[in-house]
Amino acid sequence: MYRRGSRSMKFDTSMKTGTLVTFPGGALAGQGRIEFAAPCANGWLVIADRTPVHPVSFRWPDQPADLGQITFADGAVVEIADAWTGLIDAGAGVLLIGEEAKAVRKGEGEWQGVVIHIVQSDRDLGAYIGEEARFTVEPRRRKALSVPHTAAHLAALALNAASVPFWTKDFADLDSLGRPNLDKAAIENSSIEPAASTDVYRLGKSLKKKGFDRDGFLNNLETVGVEINGMIRRWLETNTLVSLTPSEGLLDGIRQWRCNLDGTEVIIPCGGTHVERLSDIGDVKITLAPSEDGFVMTTQAREA
Repeated sequence: MYRRGSRSMKFDTSMKTGTLVTFPGGALAGQGRIEFAAPCANGWLVIADRTPVHPVSFRWPDQPADLGQITFADGAVVEIADAWTGLIDAGAGVLLIGEEAKAVRKGEGEWQGVVIHIVQSDRDLGAYIGEEARFTVEPRRRKALSVPHTAAHLAALALNAASVPFWTKDFADLDSLGRPNLDKAAIENSSIEPAASTDVYRLGKSLKKKGFDRDGFLNNLETVGVEINGMIRRWLETNTLVSLTPSEGLLDGIRQWRCNLDGTEVIIPCGGTHVERLSDIGDVKITLAPSEDGFVMTTQAREA
C-alpha cells in the first residue's frame, strides 16, 4: 500500500538494499532484477536491484534524469519517462519518495537510496517482480546532459582561478588546483539542461568577512568572464580523460569526478554523468550576469 501527500509518497516495501548503479562508468544498458513495482498517479514506479539509469536527485536536483526503456523477460517493452531518487529503510519496510524522502536528514538512520523508474503502462507490472529485465538509456539525451555537466565543472574551476585577485585574506577551503573555492562557498543552486547549465551564486556578508571583495568582483564581471572562457578553451584543446570513480556502486556511494588539468589531478564530488574526454566537448561559452544577491554564470556547451 502507499500513502500519498502533496508531492510525496510513502510505500510499504520488502526491499533490503539500495540500487547498484552503473551510469558513473558511462553504461547505457544493463540487466536488473525487478524488486518493486507499484501504480501511482504518474504511471508505474519500478525499482530494480541494478540499473544504468541516472535519476534526478531530491537533494541537489541539478541534472535531469535519463530516459530510456525497460524490456521485460516476456519481451514487453515500456518507456522510462522519468527517474527519481527514493529512500528505503529495510528494517521499517518503508519506501519514501519526494518530500517524504527530502525530510530525512543525510546520514540519518539506515536509509538507502534507490532509483525509481517512472513508466506508463496498461499492464500489471507487479507481475514482473523477481524477474530479470533489461534497462537501456537513450544515448543522445545522456550525451546532451553530460556535455554541459562536464563543462560546468570546468567553469567552476576557471571561476575559482579568475577570482583569486579578489580575495584579500587567505581562504582555507581550496580546490584541487590550489585556488580559493568560490564556487563551493557561494553556489546557491545549479540546473543542467541539454547544451547548457546555469549556476546561481550568492555573495553574502559571510564571504565578505572571509575576505572576498564582492564589489570589486561584480564591477569586473566582464573581465572575469573573458579570463574564464580563455582558460576553458585551453583545457578543451587537450585530449584529457574524464572519469567518475567508482564506475559502479550503490546509488548512495560517494563518487568523484576526476580530470587532469595543468598537470594536476582535479577531484570534485559529483553524482551526475560526464563525457569520457574533454575533446568530446566542441566549445564552451561562459556568460556572467549580476543578480540581486550575487551573480549568475551560464555555461553553453556544444558537443564536438
